[in-house]
Amino acid sequence: MIRSFADKMKIKQDAYAAEQEVLAEQAEQTRIRNEEILFEQELLEEKARVNQLLAEDAHRKEQKYLQEKEKQDAITRRRIEEWDAKADDRLAKIELSKKIIADGKISSAERYIARSKQTQVPREKRSANHGMPMNAPSTWQLTWRSFSTHPDIMNLPMSEKIRLFKLAEQQQIEKLNYYSNLNSPENAIGASDYWSDGIIQAKDFPGEETHTVTEDQTWPNSVDVNTSLIIAPGVTITVLGILTINAAITNYGTFIVNGMLVENVSINNIENGRVLVS
Repeated sequence: MIRSFADKMKIKQDAYAAEQEVLAEQAEQTRIRNEEILFEQELLEEKARVNQLLAEDAHRKEQKYLQEKEKQDAITRRRIEEWDAKADDRLAKIELSKKIIADGKISSAERYIARSKQTQVPREKRSANHGMPMNAPSTWQLTWRSFSTHPDIMNLPMSEKIRLFKLAEQQQIEKLNYYSNLNSPENAIGASDYWSDGIIQAKDFPGEETHTVTEDQTWPNSVDVNTSLIIAPGVTITVLGILTINAAITNYGTFIVNGMLVENVSINNIENGRVLVS
């Protein structure tokens, strides 16, 4: 059977349309695959970027931690060094106190031996400080001015100066009492001097609520006043040392302090009452 030209053209057109449809389908599949590949690439790049950011953040945190740790380590080392320095300072002060006390005892023993020898064998008169090195404890009178300016003392804190001065002063008083009353204990120096032990307290004046000082007096040592006193008009009290006020004092007279005045309780100066510190 012979087909007409129109049928033949229609068959060719249908075949061409079918081919174009197949090509279009293949092109669409190719486009979809390319988009998938591009999406995967973008996903990998985004993942790499996120990992880079996380790594940079972790590095910054690590550096910050190391810096903070180094700072804390430096603070800890400084505190340890300060503690060691304070410990060394405390030990140095303890050793200095021991040295001062030991020097005082050695000086006392040397003077006692010298006196004993002088009583046994007549010798020419010499200075009490003959043969002693410069600045030896026995070559200067124990006063607050000479003690506080001594090379071994002058750089210490004020509280430590006061403590060591009172300690040295008490040793001197005990030494004087011992040698002066070696053969006469019933006549002990200071037995009737309420200030001689360095503390003025209520038991020094039995039966008196407030003691009134009516005569001029010299307190040759540091004194802590722990009970009320009244200084009568015209009376002068001279203190050769540190005067520490811990109780009320009504002063109509004159206090002369050749040393230091520590007023934990202020002195009440009435009328012509006054306090002179030198």
